[in-house]
Amino acid sequence: MDEQIRSNLRMIGTNATSGGFFRNVSVTGECQFTGDVDCQKLSLTGKMGLAGDLQADKFKITGECTVDGHIKGFSLKGQGELRTFSHLRIDQIRFSGSLDVKGNCEAENLHISGAAQVEGLLSADQLEIGLYGPSRAKEVGGGSIMIKRSTAARIIGLIQPRQDAFFEAELIEGDIVDLQHTKADTVRGKRVIIGADCEVNTVEFRETLEIHKNAIVKHQMRI
Repeated sequence: MDEQIRSNLRMIGTNATSGGFFRNVSVTGECQFTGDVDCQKLSLTGKMGLAGDLQADKFKITGECTVDGHIKGFSLKGQGELRTFSHLRIDQIRFSGSLDVKGNCEAENLHISGAAQVEGLLSADQLEIGLYGPSRAKEVGGGSIMIKRSTAARIIGLIQPRQDAFFEAELIEGDIVDLQHTKADTVRGKRVIIGADCEVNTVEFRETLEIHKNAIVKHQMRI
């Protein structure tokens, strides 16, 4: 699409509009898009729904965003709730709040503080999750994987992570895997740390394995 025909779109208040190709999209308030949106930058403060696919080079979200189709882009920053009923592919993700993906969630670098629900594969070269609430993925894959309860709220004096803030998965596989408060059927990696309050059926490791005294590992093997 010729970049010269892209225009800016600014929505304030409560609105509904069709999709299209844009340069910058700014939503302050509540907006419903009835078709696909392709833009260079999306800024949301409020609530947005989209009945189609969403593509943007840069996302900045404060509030709630629900997309019926795919989400694709380069970077996502913000806080609130992001939900897609299909797949999500964003290279750089740093998000606080709730991430809900009905398909696969893929990134190069992914950092989430909050809760993540991924019905398919959750994958990133660098993956870090600070748990505030219950989270899950069918499978997790990556180079470096770290899953722990978040300490940010405790440091700044806000609410503590919920007691049911566990991460659950069928398979977690990476080169370096460092887990706490995680329940998994299989964990596989080069260097694996099974930290406090983990429950794992089988751990397969190539080089090193550390198991916390408060963790449960039923089977372990070097591969």
